[in-house]
Amino acid sequence: MGIRATLVSVVMAVAAGCGGGPTMFTDAAGSGGNADASIVADAATDAAADASADAAASDAASDAAIADASPDGAADASPDTMLDPTPDARADAASDAAPDAGSTGVVDPAPGLDTPGEYTGPGCPDSNQSSFTLAVGAASAYTFSGTITGNVGDGVFYVHGPSGETVGGPLETAANGSYAKTLPLFCGANIVKLVWNNGTCPLVLVYAVNRTTCVAADITATVQWDDLGRDWELHLIKPGGHINDNATDCTWTSCITSSPDWGVVGDATDNPHKDIDNTGAYGPENIWLAGPEAGTYTVMVEHWNAGGNPLSDGFVTLNVAGQSYTIAIQDLAPDHVWTAATIEWPSGVVTTSQAIHDCTANWSSGCRDVIP
Repeated sequence: MGIRATLVSVVMAVAAGCGGGPTMFTDAAGSGGNADASIVADAATDAAADASADAAASDAASDAAIADASPDGAADASPDTMLDPTPDARADAASDAAPDAGSTGVVDPAPGLDTPGEYTGPGCPDSNQSSFTLAVGAASAYTFSGTITGNVGDGVFYVHGPSGETVGGPLETAANGSYAKTLPLFCGANIVKLVWNNGTCPLVLVYAVNRTTCVAADITATVQWDDLGRDWELHLIKPGGHINDNATDCTWTSCITSSPDWGVVGDATDNPHKDIDNTGAYGPENIWLAGPEAGTYTVMVEHWNAGGNPLSDGFVTLNVAGQSYTIAIQDLAPDHVWTAATIEWPSGVVTTSQAIHDCTANWSSGCRDVIP
C-alpha cells in the first residue's frame, strides 16, 4: 500500500501544485496570512521548476525526497507522483510504502507557513476550522478533527516540537471530507500542520499547540502503517529486556494506563509511556521516555492482527537526543516482528534495522519468543 506514495504526492503537490506561479492565500482570521503564504508560493515556483528539471531523475531520487530533512527536499521528486487521483490509488503503490530505510528527518509539507491560521485560495480545498491556537495542558496527544471540502484523497500531517523534534504521515480523510486523527505532541510549543490538495493548489491548516506541565522526552518512537495492516504494535524494550515482558517492554499490556518502573526504583519521572495505541489501520502508535538509564534500547514492531495483509508496509519515526530518524519496512506479515532500531544511551546513537523475525510458531497474544 502507498503510505509513501501518499506522503510524497501531497508534499509535491504543496511544492508545485499551484501551477508554478505565486498564489496569495488568506487565513481564517485574516491576520497576516498573506505574507507567509506568499513566501511559500514563491518557494513553490522555484520548487516546481526544480521538480520539472528533475523529472527524468531516477526513482531513487524521488524516494529520497520524502526523507530529506531540508524544507525543499521534495523538489527532487518526479512530478508524476504529485497526486493520487483517488484515495484508492494508494493501494497501487505497494512498492512505495514509506520514507526510505535509515533516512533522517521528516519533510515539512508547507515550509514558510508557521503562523497559526488557514491558508487557502480560489479553487483550493477549504475547511470548517476557525481556531488555530490550542493549550492542551499536560496532554501528550491531541485529536484533530473536522471536515474538508474540495480535496482529492487523503492529507498529510506534520508536528514540529520546540527542540527540533518532528513526526509526520498520512492524514486519512473520508469521502465526505471528514477526518479525525490523534497526533503525538512534544513538551512545550508545537507547530502542527495539516495539508490537503486537489491537484491545483493546497489547503494548509497551521496550529500553535502549547503543551505545559510536562517533561521533555529523550526518546520518542512513533509507528505508522498502511490500510493493509491490522494493528502494528509498537514496543520500546529497555536494556536487557525482551518483547512482551511487562517489566521490561513498554507496549499495550504494560504502558497505557500505567507504566513499568524503569530507571530509579520508585521514581515515576523516568518511566516510559505509551500515549497513543491503535488497533486498526494507519496508526499512529507512540511511546516516549524521559531520563533513560544507560544501555541499549530496542524498538520493535509486531504485525499483531492475523487478519492483516502480509504485504503491509509502514515506517517508524524516532526522535532521540534532538535528532529525527525515519525507518521504513515493507511486507511485514502478521505474527512477525520487525526490529526497527536500537538506541544507545546516553550517546544517542541510533542503529536502524530491517530484520524481521517469524514468530508464527510461538504466538499467543503477541510474540512469545525471547527476543531481542
